[in-house]
Amino acid sequence: MKIPKRDFALLTVIYLVSASIRLFLNFSTEFFPGANGAFYLANVRSIIESGEILFKDFPLIFYLEALLAKLFILIGIAGVEGSIDLACRLFDSFIPALAIIPAYYLAHRLSNVEENKFTPIVTASISILYISFLILVSDFQKNSLGIVWLFGLMLWTHKSMSSKRIADYLITILFFVLTGITHFGCFLVTILYVIILALIKNIIVKKISIKFTVISISLIIISYIIILLISPSRLKTVFDFVNNAFRDPVIILFLQKKPVISPIDLVNIILTNLIAISALLFYIKRFQTITEVNKIFYFSSIILSLILAFPFIGFEWSQRLTFISYVPAVSLIPFILNNIRTPGTKKIVYSCLIAVVFFSIVVRINIKPISNMNRDQFNELNRLKENLPSDGRVLMVARHGLEWWASYILRMPVVRETALEKVYWERFDYILFIIQKKGKAPFGPTGLFGPPFREPFLTVGSRKLFDGYYYSLYWSPGSPADMSVFNERIK
Repeated sequence: MKIPKRDFALLTVIYLVSASIRLFLNFSTEFFPGANGAFYLANVRSIIESGEILFKDFPLIFYLEALLAKLFILIGIAGVEGSIDLACRLFDSFIPALAIIPAYYLAHRLSNVEENKFTPIVTASISILYISFLILVSDFQKNSLGIVWLFGLMLWTHKSMSSKRIADYLITILFFVLTGITHFGCFLVTILYVIILALIKNIIVKKISIKFTVISISLIIISYIIILLISPSRLKTVFDFVNNAFRDPVIILFLQKKPVISPIDLVNIILTNLIAISALLFYIKRFQTITEVNKIFYFSSIILSLILAFPFIGFEWSQRLTFISYVPAVSLIPFILNNIRTPGTKKIVYSCLIAVVFFSIVVRINIKPISNMNRDQFNELNRLKENLPSDGRVLMVARHGLEWWASYILRMPVVRETALEKVYWERFDYILFIIQKKGKAPFGPTGLFGPPFREPFLTVGSRKLFDGYYYSLYWSPGSPADMSVFNERIK
């Protein structure tokens, strides 16, 4: 489909606005922004130096950024560290905003363009200017790249169901795999989406489609293989989702005034449910007039949106899934606008959608970017490096967020306390705990809106090896009798 000149111009402007916001946020701090920015720096450097990822994770973005950094090194833009930092910031500024392309084409396919000529543009603008997307900057690079693949997956899912062409099915599978090697949370959503699609299709059609069933089962098998090859421990996480999806419901904790959800997440949950429920009402009302393909597609998007933004989902899983819930909800916007008959009501809905975009931009720009590292802390960590034991194997333990910077600067293995096992005291000659006393960035379980992550629990008999202005370093000679002290739950 050829994009009309007007739409192309508007899409270009919207893309540049989104990319400019991301560029501004990514370059607002001296050190890489966010709680976990050094996670990308450490992995990209490891690929350049050894060809392997340091912290095992879904690898695609690290290799793409390593290629870009290597290019910068070869043409002499900066040294190794500078090129890595620049590559990670630039990649995250310009690539995720490309989600506008599949989002626009999907909205155009779903819209009655003759009556709603602005729907594809408005829908596409929400895809990359909505607050959930703009929050996924810097240390959420895997998430934001996963959003690109998710929109592509939904576009080609609709195309393949309509055309039934093998080529379209293969492209759908490609986006499925790309999501699978990019981000675990987005991949779980794609798996869930495939399951929902298969069930809904069989219900709507009232007979089992052999081709579609084979493709769905194949995708489930592919997902198992991908997780098994990349991160076998995540298979347990998948099964935990089935057993613990509703453990510590986020809405209950919120009503108990526990700091478990940010205002942005709360607004996102409300808006996603509002869109999904509105679409469901129109779906029921117009059921007889909806094409078979759209019946399957819309109902699957409604169910997926409601699941991802379900207020009774557990705290841990709500954190992983809520930010993705807007993606299937965006695909429902054209359907809602198609079914609003009165021009006045339609103008109100358009105005509300534009207002959501405007306030998303204003809110995001006014959230000051913060890094988990500054120049003084960086210098002190380099001084701390001189106090590290040199006569054996060393493992560092740090709070969440600091572990990546500690590993990147000190060039050593670092874990969070929740990952500690008794056997580590046998595998390593030194288990060291780094405690930050001052200058801690306000990153916590709910981002910048709640208390920061706690420092690691020090075992009895720990010996101080270094005491600086910001950090103290302790050696723990032996493991505690009760390892649960390292796994404090929400209180």
